[in-house]
Amino acid sequence: MAEEPQLSKGEQTRRAILEAAKSLFIGQGYAATSMRQIAQAVGITPAAVYNHFAGKEEIFTTLLQEVAPLEQAFELFEETEADTLEDLLHIMVRGMVDLMLGHEDYIQLGLIDAQERDGATLITFLPRVFPRFLEFYQRLAALDAQQDRLRDIPTPIFMRTLISLIFGYLITERVTRPVETLNLPEMNWVQGLVDVFLHGVLKAM
Repeated sequence: MAEEPQLSKGEQTRRAILEAAKSLFIGQGYAATSMRQIAQAVGITPAAVYNHFAGKEEIFTTLLQEVAPLEQAFELFEETEADTLEDLLHIMVRGMVDLMLGHEDYIQLGLIDAQERDGATLITFLPRVFPRFLEFYQRLAALDAQQDRLRDIPTPIFMRTLISLIFGYLITERVTRPVETLNLPEMNWVQGLVDVFLHGVLKAM
């Protein structure tokens, strides 16, 4: 097995800066974290941090881009297979939830970006995500072609609703832990949410 190439001293310092900054951002937020604190956590001077990054914004953006599991998400969009629209959506959403739960740093930094930076970094992901989502939506439509049950909803609205479903679940699960805090029985939350997404809350008339 080939040995991994050893990082240069400069790259080691850069990685140390990113790791220290990540801990500080997650621990106390973006606004409360200063370049001086980052430098102190690494054991270098603020000037040395600026040798690697233009400022705090670049450090945060680099971190969020590095921890975002975009390629794994794209694989889910492309490789998930099923015979029906319902099954494909259930499997993909379950896969996305499991993927995100395995990337806690992304959830935490993403929430900080949304709350403190108006999603300045998250929004840069959209040009990469939207074409992949469009392809996934076309696969759903192809599976539904014979039955023609999909409503004529603009794709961006469909996309935003589905993203809201996934991240809404992640946030509410992380914040409220309903099974523990409300003493609720175990249930398949993801399946239930996808069923509501597919069929709504009103009975068919």
